[in-house]
Amino acid sequence: MKRFYPYFGYLVQVKSTYLAGIAAGLVFAVASGFGMPMLVKVVFPVIFNSTSKVEEVRTVLVEQRGADEADAMLERAFPGEAESLRSSAGVRQWITERVGPEYAGTVLLIGACALIPLTALIRGLAGFLNVYFITAAGLHVLREIQQSVFVKLQRLPLGFFSGRKTGDLISRVITDSNLLQGVVTTISNDLIKQPLTLIAALSYLGWESWQSRESFFLLACLLSIPIAVLPVRLLGKRLMRKAAAMQREAGDNSAVLAETLGATREIRAFNLEEMMGKRFLDGIGRWTKFHLKVIKYRYLSPPMIEMISAGVVAVALGYAASNGFSLEKFLPLVIALYMCYDPMKKLGEIHNRLKQGEASLDRLEVILNAEEGVTDPKDPVSIPKVAGRVTFENVAFSYGDNPALNGITVDVPAGQVVALVGPSGAGKTTFASMVPRFYDPTSGRISLDGVDLRDLRLKNLRDHITIVPQEAVLFAGTIFENIKLGRMSASDDEVREAARQANADQFIAGLPEGYHTQVGERGAQLSGGQKQRISIARAFLKNAPVLILDEATSALDSEAESRIQEELADLTRGRTTFIIAHRFSTIRIADRILVFEGGKIVGDGTFQQLQEKHDLFRNLLERQQH
Repeated sequence: MKRFYPYFGYLVQVKSTYLAGIAAGLVFAVASGFGMPMLVKVVFPVIFNSTSKVEEVRTVLVEQRGADEADAMLERAFPGEAESLRSSAGVRQWITERVGPEYAGTVLLIGACALIPLTALIRGLAGFLNVYFITAAGLHVLREIQQSVFVKLQRLPLGFFSGRKTGDLISRVITDSNLLQGVVTTISNDLIKQPLTLIAALSYLGWESWQSRESFFLLACLLSIPIAVLPVRLLGKRLMRKAAAMQREAGDNSAVLAETLGATREIRAFNLEEMMGKRFLDGIGRWTKFHLKVIKYRYLSPPMIEMISAGVVAVALGYAASNGFSLEKFLPLVIALYMCYDPMKKLGEIHNRLKQGEASLDRLEVILNAEEGVTDPKDPVSIPKVAGRVTFENVAFSYGDNPALNGITVDVPAGQVVALVGPSGAGKTTFASMVPRFYDPTSGRISLDGVDLRDLRLKNLRDHITIVPQEAVLFAGTIFENIKLGRMSASDDEVREAARQANADQFIAGLPEGYHTQVGERGAQLSGGQKQRISIARAFLKNAPVLILDEATSALDSEAESRIQEELADLTRGRTTFIIAHRFSTIRIADRILVFEGGKIVGDGTFQQLQEKHDLFRNLLERQQH
């Protein structure tokens, strides 16, 4: 339970709602544990007039012996009932004085019957308010948990996502956080409501035991409670293991679904429908198997407790019958006993849900407790006006045990266009990714205008850097909204001017809804060249002094590439630019070329210089030309 304590803090923001729900739960508990058996004890005898003969005897005895001696005789004959008889007689006398003897019985009957729906109303209304307010608080907790996980995902280093399935992460954010919310709100509510119901029922049994010694035996029946706890604990351990397996399978199934929806063309092209369907069906089968195990262990404890309580009631019934208990005396005690065992069942369910919640918490804490890696400094430095000079000083970096950069030292003046070339895995993308601090150096220093990147706020640093990726990434929404992502404060005219600079205005104007055309998920409604022009327009709008082109035309055909080259040349003008070159068609606009091999810079010069003197560059160039 201690593991869940930090998450109860989410309830502070909605404490009024939560406490209102708890208060309603307390009313429900008292009305159930104490009110119900008391209702049976007081009302039923009045309705069925079961004590009228005894009262007649008392009336005669009072006339002959006096009230005190009459009550003493009745106490010996009917242990524990003298007090109730006195109360009943007092109520009858009070009613008789006001409505007359001919109507007293009817009024008393109507009043007794009215107590039944009144008690049910109080209990039902309290139960409804309890569920409503606790659910309202729970939805707030769910939102806060999901937001915390989502925000943490945005802060985690890119290496965290390597080898992790997108669908599994989605399952953790949605499904596992939902289960955790259930633990934090519903269970915290039941941990207050159910024990109080138990205490209220025990209080009634204790009061009855004090009134009548014969009732004391019924309290001994509660010794079965520890026996009922044992199967709950055993089942809880198994439940946690199966719940963890079920959640893993749910994550894997989400990953298969996300993978399938993201590659519909490829699946049809290679006739993979049957294979992917089998993968998904097998995963659903395994999930179903574990889900049934969870259901079995979660719902097996209530009938076990029910069976134990039924056995106890049977023993109590036999004892009561053999000792001359009247039905009206025994029935309230049975109701109170039932009210004791019902919370026990609920507490058993709480234990099982805690175990299931722990399995989800394990999966969520993989995200919540992960090292963020790249964080803001405690005392950030600001640069009044960024020129764009980028300097690497003896920089090294490794992905775990795999070195990616080693001893990189290079100074890029403001406004210079630098192309990064080299064989696959040479370190080009890692080098460029360190400029916006997607990674921090293992050793060494990277600075912008002489200021260490680690001394700048991440937001401020990235405000001065624009990235045009290899494959343009568009978000669901309109073309206008996607361009405006470059600078959210931009005016409509500035958005259209950026589109004109990217030579995108003409094709946008030809669309039926123009700038308000929906691009679809990941820009599915547009061609590759159109998506790339929108991405370039976004970069023009941002107008940052540092630009990273991750081979922004490699995903296009030759004709589309040649049309976009001019826009890229305009975009790089006056900006410190890093071009990650997989195809050499874009590097001719570069002022300088850095050649990477094995995580080191092995060549540095202009296109002509490297073509004349650098063997690796010449070999790479010849491969591109063949």
